[in-house]
Amino acid sequence: MKVFTNDQAKGIATQLGYRPEYVAEALFHLLGNDWVVRIKKGVYGVSVNSGLGSSPHEFERAMSIAPFSAISHWTAMHYHHMTQQTPNIVFASTSDRCPRVCGSSKSMYHFIKVKKEKFFGIENIWIDDAQVQITDPEKTLLDGLISPQYCGDFQEVFHAFKMFGDQINVERIVEYALMLDHATIKRLGWVLDALGYKNRVISKLLRFPIKGYRKLDASAPAKGIYNSKWMIQENIGSL
Repeated sequence: MKVFTNDQAKGIATQLGYRPEYVAEALFHLLGNDWVVRIKKGVYGVSVNSGLGSSPHEFERAMSIAPFSAISHWTAMHYHHMTQQTPNIVFASTSDRCPRVCGSSKSMYHFIKVKKEKFFGIENIWIDDAQVQITDPEKTLLDGLISPQYCGDFQEVFHAFKMFGDQINVERIVEYALMLDHATIKRLGWVLDALGYKNRVISKLLRFPIKGYRKLDASAPAKGIYNSKWMIQENIGSL
């Protein structure tokens, strides 16, 4: 077990004939000698210095911090080979309350709260010997349109669309977008149109009714020319 809870440690201690109250003392010494690291209150990970093998992968740690979560945004873009940038923060979406991460953790994590109805497009992957959840490519791209600030910026998201190119499942990403908000629908339509997808492929997005213009880059100021076809304000520089 590379990641374990206080209760699991007490259960194992009991099986080995130790008193449960001994666990706190044992963990204190293990932490002091860098055999284990505290991931969050009551959750620990094995340290590489223990001699028991490699320490938990950053993705596994994220899942232990917030069980109802999935690796997402810029981190998922990197995993799916949509960006050449390597983020120094592990981004994850959660439908639960965003947790606090212990200051002693050697990696940085950023949890993004999403509504339960928008927590979809998740797939299971294996990292080392642990199974973790991650947003699939199409949901990852849409998350970038919703919150480009968690993916570098809008230019990085647009570049991700271009890098993934023909691998995009257009039918899936369109259906996903229709499950989200109006702005995401029109942003996706604008991006696919700019990348040369034919109107018949993105007709569902084009026909979707909307009142008023939406910003193309959700994180940037509302300035720039208006695109009446997609009801999008192109508040971006050159792409």
